[in-house]
Amino acid sequence: MNTLTARLAAVAGERPHHPALVCGEERRTYRELWENSARWAAVLGAHAVEPGTRVGYLGRDSAFLVELFYACARTGAVFLPIGSRFTTPEVEHLLDDSGATVLFVQRDFAESAEALTTSATVLIAEEATGAGDGAGAPAAAAGAGDPVVQFYTSGTTGVPKGVVLAHRSFFAVAEALAAAGEDWVDFLPGDTTLVGVPCWHVGGLWWVVQALNAGATVVVMPALSAAGVLALVPRHGVTTMCAPPALLSLILDEPGRRPEALRTLRKIVYGAAPISQTLLRRCIEEIGCALAQIYGLTETGNTAVCLPPAEHYPGNPLLHAAGRPYPGFEVKIVDRSGTALPRGAAGEVCLRTPARMVEYWGRPEATAETLRDGWIHTGDVGHLDEAGYVHLRDRVKNMIIRAGENVYPAEVENALHRSPAVADAAVIGIPDDRWGEAVLACVVPAPGHRVSARELRLFLRELLADYKIPTRFVAVEAIPRNGVGKILHRELRAPYWEGRERQLN
Repeated sequence: MNTLTARLAAVAGERPHHPALVCGEERRTYRELWENSARWAAVLGAHAVEPGTRVGYLGRDSAFLVELFYACARTGAVFLPIGSRFTTPEVEHLLDDSGATVLFVQRDFAESAEALTTSATVLIAEEATGAGDGAGAPAAAAGAGDPVVQFYTSGTTGVPKGVVLAHRSFFAVAEALAAAGEDWVDFLPGDTTLVGVPCWHVGGLWWVVQALNAGATVVVMPALSAAGVLALVPRHGVTTMCAPPALLSLILDEPGRRPEALRTLRKIVYGAAPISQTLLRRCIEEIGCALAQIYGLTETGNTAVCLPPAEHYPGNPLLHAAGRPYPGFEVKIVDRSGTALPRGAAGEVCLRTPARMVEYWGRPEATAETLRDGWIHTGDVGHLDEAGYVHLRDRVKNMIIRAGENVYPAEVENALHRSPAVADAAVIGIPDDRWGEAVLACVVPAPGHRVSARELRLFLRELLADYKIPTRFVAVEAIPRNGVGKILHRELRAPYWEGRERQLN
């Protein structure tokens, strides 16, 4: 049962008429999802797709996306989801790097697809046809360790790499929690869940599969918005959802939001980006359902660490933590030489999880650098407390070195978010001839406020060591973020480091 095809076949047999997918006006029962995936598998076969072939999809989240994913699983192909907001060069890089031979495109993106220079066969999803209905076609023999999907990292620190995940990546967390009798992140057959993360991101597709593995109903949003969430939750009686902090903030700030709109929710799982303590307190107080925080990477097969619902209460100091590893998962903190550090010491966070990636596609050296002796080296800085909870500080590559002192942007950003004058903030390092790097804060002023460097410095003095306080403040209209809410620090840094051979000083 720990392959996607076997599990979907079982659920379709157990509850064929139960709704599996809802997307706008489209509905799919479990029987329809199973049979449609077989039909699309026949289409793939007609285009010479075989085990290991990369099959791309360019478009918004949809019922078809899920059907195509399972069609790939049936044929042994590897699904390649491509973000609908990606530029032509970005799409071409993914197709070229993956070697995809077939690309399905939503009709709305057909014009964009015409601009692609690719050897892949391009098919309009709404028009593609294949041989027969495929309903009786046998599924390819697959094992838990066989590749099934290839996600590309966000590219905030360089050229995106293809992270290959196997079937086991979609079962490991649920199996670990079930074996330990825990329900930190749970999916019940009677649940209706909403996907608040796009499915080109591991968090979105992982969430869809967890719900389908349990026989629940999944509500898919083609375009994420706070207004859309507030409309869909009461309309479909949504009981659980996943969301990045940026979306939760928009939901809480949505004009005219009615508190009862979220009343059916029993649990929200958030992750994909750091959350400010102010926003976390608002979620606890204003939404009122159980909350769970998850932490992980595409390379770890999504989540490897969780802050369970039991820890989400006002005043709990553990709300500053990312959480603790799932039962049977492991975490360690290492220094630059790879030596494990004691509790309380800051270093790189390393995770050992049965859901971990197979490899970076076509990059054996990068794979060996990240995946060492079964451990994923995350590139995140953090420490373990005495109880084994992970506390994150920042990305290694975002770290600012000012006069030999390490400054972690996330720590400064969280402090800035506590100011009533700040609606949003991002912190970067810029060249400084005297100190190596200076700390610059890009600040979105809160309504009715303006950016005052003096006032913000005075405010931060109570929260941060003096060397961490930004020396410059710049007012901006918005902070650039990727599709799952992560700050694009590299984009903010670019103008300040332009023309320099090295991106450090």
